[in-house]
Amino acid sequence: MAICGYCNREMLQSDGCVTTSIVIRDETFEPISYEPVRYGREWGYGKARGRCHDCNVLPGNVHHHGCDVERCPACGDQSIACGCLWDGEEHLDEDWAVEMEERLLPVGPEE
Repeated sequence: MAICGYCNREMLQSDGCVTTSIVIRDETFEPISYEPVRYGREWGYGKARGRCHDCNVLPGNVHHHGCDVERCPACGDQSIACGCLWDGEEHLDEDWAVEMEERLLPVGPEE
């Protein structure tokens, strides 16, 4: 079972996630409200045929946040990789910065 953290429903059994507006901070950290992109209306995607292969929502419904098909309504890119800062997820931005810094640390000679 996979429970969505936004709608608190079992993802493989629900028809879609919540339809409330998404608040995303711009580069000045000002909050801007966006309507979520519904399954089948993603830019560059073909017509939705059946349920989403990742989060199982029906066409016309909102993807469960974190789905690999979900598009960011602010920039249009894949939401799990776009870098836009969704309200309530500021910790992810900080975690990402720390992870990237650790990845870029020089590796010393093996002992």
